[in-house]
Amino acid sequence: MHYVKMQGWGFKDSGFQFDKEVGAVKVLGSRYLFGGQHMPSFHEFFKKAMDVDVTTEDPAQLDIEIDPPFLNHAFLEELGTTSFSRRSVEKWERVLHSHGADLEALWQLRYERIHKLIDIAIYPNSTEDCEKIVKLAVKHNVMIVPYGGGTNVTKALEIPKEEKRMVVAVDMERMNAVLWVDKENNMACMQAGLSGKDLERDLAQYGVTTGHEPDSQEFSTVGGWVSTRASGMKKNTYGNIEDILCNVTLVTPKGTFTKSNLWPRQSNGPDLNNIIMGSEGNMGIITDVVMMVKPLP
Repeated sequence: MHYVKMQGWGFKDSGFQFDKEVGAVKVLGSRYLFGGQHMPSFHEFFKKAMDVDVTTEDPAQLDIEIDPPFLNHAFLEELGTTSFSRRSVEKWERVLHSHGADLEALWQLRYERIHKLIDIAIYPNSTEDCEKIVKLAVKHNVMIVPYGGGTNVTKALEIPKEEKRMVVAVDMERMNAVLWVDKENNMACMQAGLSGKDLERDLAQYGVTTGHEPDSQEFSTVGGWVSTRASGMKKNTYGNIEDILCNVTLVTPKGTFTKSNLWPRQSNGPDLNNIIMGSEGNMGIITDVVMMVKPLP
């Protein structure tokens, strides 16, 4: 997460800056088209269209006050040191995992403070790690917040102010592999922490694509797509997430749920996938996802 802006959207090295010597806006970084170049007409256009002068100094705070973490030592002691690759109470990791990308959260980051923070971030490596974390959270009365790319805009990552329990963010970024690709049946299985950009890069090696491209593709994750019932810009060709989802592995306080077979569809009873999609992390932690893929165009 070191490459992500802490007080805004996007990468740390990307953005716009007013170059006083040239008198024009410059595109920062090299990730995007026109990176490092000036945009001579942008200043006047922006001022006219938005009634904002880009030369105005932004009074955004450079730091943010936070409360110390509240730790459930019994939970942490029983969890031990082997059921994850990292756990952290570092200030900026706690801030990063305590908000989404909604306008109110970004305003608080820049000018106020986040009202309630997670207490610790834990990074699991496997479904088994998640199962242990959830089991111990139930035993020791700990609150869990699954965390993907942090792009949520529905306040699903916002911690209730009145919450008294220790709050654990389970960050899925270390679970980021494509597990298998079945080109004959047009399916692929991937871990939930894989970002959309990395997913398409890895699938391209097999000559396939999901075609799922939400605006947040660079940062949002496969598990996040399912839990937020995501839509992509190419949905008319490839479908929304509900159209391409085949199976999900979900770790819950009552056990781990997944389909025993990848049937094309089922005609009896509710479909587990439709129960999970749009649940915003409230039902459990998504660890693996099977989706339909198509040949690269």
